[in-house]
Amino acid sequence: MSYLYIDTDQQLADFCRDIEAADYCAVDTEFMRENTYYPVLALIQIATEQHMGCIDPLAIKDFSPLIALMECEKLTKVFHSPSQDLEILFQQFAQVPRPVFDTQLAAAVLGYNHQIGYADLVNQIIGVKLEKKHTRADWLKRPLLNEELDYAMDDVRYLLPLYQHLKTDLDGKKRRSWIEKDLQKMSAASSYEIDMENLWKRLKGVQKLKGLNLQIASQLCQWREHIAQKKDRPRRWMAKDDWLIEISRQIPDSIGDLTSMRELNEKFITQHGQAILKIIKEAKNQNSTEWPEPDRVHSLSSRQQALGDCMMALCRIIAEESQIALATLATRKDIDNLIIKRKNSRLSQGWRFTLAGEKLLEFIHGQSVLGVFGDQIKILPREPINKS
Repeated sequence: MSYLYIDTDQQLADFCRDIEAADYCAVDTEFMRENTYYPVLALIQIATEQHMGCIDPLAIKDFSPLIALMECEKLTKVFHSPSQDLEILFQQFAQVPRPVFDTQLAAAVLGYNHQIGYADLVNQIIGVKLEKKHTRADWLKRPLLNEELDYAMDDVRYLLPLYQHLKTDLDGKKRRSWIEKDLQKMSAASSYEIDMENLWKRLKGVQKLKGLNLQIASQLCQWREHIAQKKDRPRRWMAKDDWLIEISRQIPDSIGDLTSMRELNEKFITQHGQAILKIIKEAKNQNSTEWPEPDRVHSLSSRQQALGDCMMALCRIIAEESQIALATLATRKDIDNLIIKRKNSRLSQGWRFTLAGEKLLEFIHGQSVLGVFGDQIKILPREPINKS
């Protein structure tokens, strides 16, 4: 099917009107983010069974028809691994498309490789091998080459048959309910809003800090985020992670103290030295009850680690029997959380609890055992102990 290159408001309005009656559409974006804080949206590709359009957001002024389409509850928007696409569309239009369907998530609960890529999924299901030579194209240049646009449109062209195949498989195996909550979360604006209070958790090396040092690191992270947003530049350009860690660790009181820190350069100190000293002073004056607390690290005992090994083997059995990727069902962290916290583990929630968590808890409570038969491990009910 041929596609329309859309670079006028009227073309966009006409295209949106043409596809508004469809039940579902495939959506993808191309963007650039190398030199900016906010991703720059370069293309929006949309396809239905009858129409395909490549939208040029650099030329369009009135996006209201597209926004209305993205909010239409009757139209399912199909993506593959859409977190970045949805984040960009939210930042661009202050709205998150809904409802959405993620072919990567659907594939994960149907036995395909965990976090399988789009090209691999297309190859496995449709038998088409996609070209990869334009993965690093400059999508902001104009005009784009026809072969670049064709490459971009392939990202939605094959999403339609993928959706049909996976949806049918999900319904047949009665697994659609497994992914509903995750799909609904993808359409929640809160998933793409920046949590300033917890930015420090992404700071490399922050695990070594606590108390006042951690409070300073948290305040510095928020300061860096604000200036990166204001200047629309990558946060790493404002200040490197190891700079913030070292400042938080040493707690300098003066420009001289900052100058003596070999990690920092003169330009950075000249531009931001006074702001950093102010942040440190404010952090010292803040009530310690408001300081962030590092996540508590629970160390498993040797017996708990051995129990976790057995539970991991049990999960592998369940994953194989259910034809689902082990990494999709459970990670070692999920199992450790079940042993220590129980309710905080993904295995205590939703379809994972139904499929595996309940069996794991039975094993923990001694209601089942693992048995070895030749080269196979099986889950068996525990026989009652004869006390006679």
